[in-house]
Amino acid sequence: MKNIADFKNRHEGKRLFILASGPSLSDLDLFPLSRRMVMGLNRSFLIFPETYYHCTMDYRLFEEFETDLKKTRHLFTLEERPWGTPIKLLGAEGFSWDLEKGIYSGYTIAYIAMQIAVYMGFKEIFYLGLDLKNSSKDTHFFGYDYRSKNHETTEFPKMIKMLEYGAEELSNTGVNLFNCSPVSQLEGFSKVSYEYAISL
Repeated sequence: MKNIADFKNRHEGKRLFILASGPSLSDLDLFPLSRRMVMGLNRSFLIFPETYYHCTMDYRLFEEFETDLKKTRHLFTLEERPWGTPIKLLGAEGFSWDLEKGIYSGYTIAYIAMQIAVYMGFKEIFYLGLDLKNSSKDTHFFGYDYRSKNHETTEFPKMIKMLEYGAEELSNTGVNLFNCSPVSQLEGFSKVSYEYAISL
């Protein structure tokens, strides 16, 4: 499927797990996700390569991880990227209900994934590793990235604002957002443990 319209309501009423890149992701046993619908973000294939869907908008990742990204069944990205299902970028702030018209970045791939998941009809969306907080030694599950060392004062506040905005947009739609991160606090997301999420 090459066009985003092919995915509209494809998973109506289903449950989705989204793998973000926070340090807490490395603390989880992800084997139970093998039989579940999973969407990976950015470098999550380094810890769980069996995702059904994947999202990235960063040009660098297409160059650095070409082989890994080409292994995913369905890759969602923005226009003018080397490959994948392209979606037009409308801007940073907003929420798109019609991805044929475009999508908003929300300053984070996690926000793009939220809009894609809703467009595909998922009603329960569980985020793993959505920490929005660096640990004492790591910025991501894969270790330390110097480009993210100041995110707690620069990028995370913008990301949190938009993720909470998205949660507000979805508050009366029947879509339920869950955050399994033990360190993150996001308004509009139900905070649950990973153990609870995989027990459902």
